[in-house]
Amino acid sequence: MRIVFYTSGITGSGRVVYGISIGTALRRRGVDAEITILSSSPFASLADRLGFNHVEISLESEEELSEATYRRSELYKAITSLKPDILIVDLQWFSLHSFIQALQCAKVFLCRQVDDRFFTVPLSNGSISFRSEDYTEVIATEPFACKIPMRRVNPLVIRNRDEILSREEVRKRLDLHGSNKVCLFAFNGEPGEFERIKKQYSYLEDVGYTMVYSTNYDGGLFPAVDYFNAFDLIICSAGYNAFWEAVYFRKEAIFVPVQRRFESQRQRIQECGGQFFDENGADQLVDILINF
Repeated sequence: MRIVFYTSGITGSGRVVYGISIGTALRRRGVDAEITILSSSPFASLADRLGFNHVEISLESEEELSEATYRRSELYKAITSLKPDILIVDLQWFSLHSFIQALQCAKVFLCRQVDDRFFTVPLSNGSISFRSEDYTEVIATEPFACKIPMRRVNPLVIRNRDEILSREEVRKRLDLHGSNKVCLFAFNGEPGEFERIKKQYSYLEDVGYTMVYSTNYDGGLFPAVDYFNAFDLIICSAGYNAFWEAVYFRKEAIFVPVQRRFESQRQRIQECGGQFFDENGADQLVDILINF
């Protein structure tokens, strides 16, 4: 079975990690499947670090992806050359709008918290709107109110709880010594966020924390969850992956919401901060995929 996971991810590493979470779940279940991550992300190389295929394409314009010209687009050529049995579209529905009905495969749309405005896009020759009927399944991967009816699974996480490193192994790898509490400060969103927010929490070193800093813009711990057993506190954004990883692993965390266009990280904190779940949504998603 060939699976293509398509996303944009032009800033931040979150969307690529989202795709890798599906790949790790396929491996965990022993599914005979090849997954390829197709994106315009500068972080596509993260897939290499865990041994997943990725194809990088340019971010294309409205004109290049129009009904008249899409056959010449990098996106269309990449998808058709990969010949997927299942195409998973992460949020980026509008890029495929002109040709998704012509693709002869199962199609899954994955959605996390977005404003309802996300499902209508104004173009130069008129607006386009999301069509649920274009997809075999439309799936929400976190709780949120939406005008589009969606099947829901738990949030997707890159590891299950029994797959990460022990506290002793992490302390050895990170050369952590002494009895101080250890805090992970990790931001992988837009450029500059790590440096700007880091200044706000520099006082923690003065009150006895050993600080571990990580950003995928500069190497960073990846997957960060592999190291969670050594951390007493995590400071991160309330972006999808960072938030739900902390929740799933039940870590004490300080969530710092940052501004995004269609997503409200503050809303995620307010509406989902008290929620917990045990089954990884990536495993639930794989159960759906293998039953097509």
